[in-house]
Amino acid sequence: MGKIFKDDVSVLVNEEPIGNEFHLYECGYEECRPTKPYEFIPIDYWVIHYCIAGEGFFQILDKQNHIHPGDLFMIPPHTRNKYYPDSENPWSYRWIGLRGTNVKKVLEKCGLSPEHYVIHHKVDPQLESLFEKVYDHFQKDHELQALGSAYHLLDYISNNVRNAQLDHLTPGEQYFHSVLNYIHKNYFNNITISDIAAANNIDRTYVFKLFQKYMDISPSQYVQHYRLDKACVLLRKSSMSITDIGYAVGFQHSPYFTKLFTQYMGVTPSEYRKEFMQFGGDEQ
Repeated sequence: MGKIFKDDVSVLVNEEPIGNEFHLYECGYEECRPTKPYEFIPIDYWVIHYCIAGEGFFQILDKQNHIHPGDLFMIPPHTRNKYYPDSENPWSYRWIGLRGTNVKKVLEKCGLSPEHYVIHHKVDPQLESLFEKVYDHFQKDHELQALGSAYHLLDYISNNVRNAQLDHLTPGEQYFHSVLNYIHKNYFNNITISDIAAANNIDRTYVFKLFQKYMDISPSQYVQHYRLDKACVLLRKSSMSITDIGYAVGFQHSPYFTKLFTQYMGVTPSEYRKEFMQFGGDEQ
């Protein structure tokens, strides 16, 4: 296969936002060579990658994803991550970087959130073309056109890529998607497996089977991990006390919350908070 891009890599940056709500901070592309895995320093903005060719691996919060052509993956601000090309078939990708108070809400409409980092998709020439338009306008200093193209790109992901993904779910995947939605909306309450099953009109045993099949963990473990991930966000971005954060994410006893958090993250909640103070507050 010939070269995909004129150069192996190109990165464009705009340090002067038009507004604080939505800023196209960065865009670029890279045609990678095989490299050893290494961890990237957390950044203070959102980045969305689109894999054009080849394969690679993306790891975030200790979960590794195998990325193929057509897949999208997102890195939220202040989040430890690792991604690297497959040694036998190194990937090429485009990306955009976003800052602003409305970015999180916009990305959630695209199916991308701090809980869902990857969208597995097919090779999509239209999607690639939209990434390319953002880059071309950016490179020519057509800032408003680049911003408009970024919105067009995200609208396409929201209304075409995301819907195509949901339309092709199997019945089991649809149930699992529904179960996850229930947990995400109710994690701060004292929910049980029976509550989850009843809300989705399925048996408790089936809930266990779904989690075993799709995540290889129990539903209780998933709820616990989800709560702890939410606690991480509150520790980074809020001034709430550690006790209040534990209650806010669904733990009924503060010592138990601290114990679980320390086991999960390898540091205490207070140590975790101090670690991220140097980065400042999260952008939403």
